[in-house]
Amino acid sequence: MGVSENNAHYGHRLRVYRKIGDVIYDEVYYLTENGKPVTKKREREIRALAKARDKELLAMQKEYQQEMEAANPIKFHSDGRIVGLTRQQQRNKGRVVDIFKLRIRLPDGSISWGSISIDLHGFDKAFDMALDRIVEVLGINRRTKIYRNMKAAKKAY
Repeated sequence: MGVSENNAHYGHRLRVYRKIGDVIYDEVYYLTENGKPVTKKREREIRALAKARDKELLAMQKEYQQEMEAANPIKFHSDGRIVGLTRQQQRNKGRVVDIFKLRIRLPDGSISWGSISIDLHGFDKAFDMALDRIVEVLGINRRTKIYRNMKAAKKAY
């Protein structure tokens, strides 16, 4: 959220608010002392302190997000589907083909594409082949919790 300014009946203040993981940092910097506004010089110092603290918390937040992305390369949609794995129907020479379309973002930022035919392999085998491709490309161990969560996502498709 950053630095916000509030002027309430109990005092003019700056609020620094950031959430990093499960920890919420909510810090208040008052621009009044004993009910009276601070001097302009002191106000600039307080604003500088609040902005510096916000920069520090922002850096911590970005570092945490990078750690989480490195630890968990797979993300899920709210309905349980795997991000980057979609089920599509394509028209090919007048017939409809049911496929799994893969779009896997690699750690270096590039993207790996692919598709697996559900009509050719059957739904269960095609889904397993799609997961195998994701696991192979991202280097995920099949004994991890994330792989079990990916297997459980089959019912969302």
